[in-house]
Amino acid sequence: MPQQPHAKPPGAESFRTTDVDAARDWLKAAYGTSLRMTTPAPHSSFRYTRTAAGPVSLSTLSLPTDYAYTTEALGAVAITHVVSGRMGRECADDVTEAGPGDVLAISQPHLPYAGRVYAAELRAVTVPLALLEQLAGRTPGRTARPLHFTRFTPASPALATQWKRTVDYVEESVLALPAGSAPLVIDAAARMLAATVLAAFPSNARPEPVLADTRDATPETVRRAVAFIESEPDAEIGLGEMAAAAGVTPRALQYAFRRHLGTTPTAYLRRVRLALAHADLVAADPSRDTVTAIANRWGFPHQGRFSAAYRAAYGAPPRSTLAES
Repeated sequence: MPQQPHAKPPGAESFRTTDVDAARDWLKAAYGTSLRMTTPAPHSSFRYTRTAAGPVSLSTLSLPTDYAYTTEALGAVAITHVVSGRMGRECADDVTEAGPGDVLAISQPHLPYAGRVYAAELRAVTVPLALLEQLAGRTPGRTARPLHFTRFTPASPALATQWKRTVDYVEESVLALPAGSAPLVIDAAARMLAATVLAAFPSNARPEPVLADTRDATPETVRRAVAFIESEPDAEIGLGEMAAAAGVTPRALQYAFRRHLGTTPTAYLRRVRLALAHADLVAADPSRDTVTAIANRWGFPHQGRFSAAYRAAYGAPPRSTLAES
């Protein structure tokens, strides 16, 4: 029978059962799938865990049986890594088979699909379309073709490896943080996963440049974006929010920052947050505060990179500033 979910941070859930009917019902309820499932080997367990990184979900599913399913359009992007076993999926006229180690996008986000899983363990990441489109530079509300993958597997083995390492890093480092302790780090992790999808999987996500983008790349555009960044540096913001505050497209904002400041909007945001981390280190109590906690507070999850950026800006490692506080 189903066991009670294990104690996990908010936004996480875990489910385990040896009952094939309970597993089938759970999958139908969770994913809205039409499902056919064979009886697994005696005493084998269906296992599922899911953890949220902001709007992105990371799941592991292990089912020691074969099953087939059909489902409606996800309205999101799901990337699956086959850890063991095999799976196949069909979306429109594309049929993809995957085995251990393979990574694939499950479907076109706006189309239904079907698949089969053969006694597999899967790691899946689901990313909302809105986040992908924002990172791709699409403007909310502007008419555009639906996001469409031109292939369902990464463009190279190196990019497949990069995807796996990114998921590993988020699961082992970012999601291991105490719940609610570092919202900017969680936000950065979600954006990193979405950016890795765009880098690894060829698609039509990035809009074509238009004349208005160049025309809007003005000093006034930079001024509005800088004012927004400096008024809300502790908010979960990215390129899309900054462009909206400046009243231009994301691409126009990128052009404006490169033209007038010689940097990018996201690099400028990191610079502002680094200055605030420096101020916190100067004011900190070394007996109570840590470099890691202050770095996480301002959205710097990788301590080595934080230390390198801090030393480049302030001429000393952050631990030295903290020790002198």
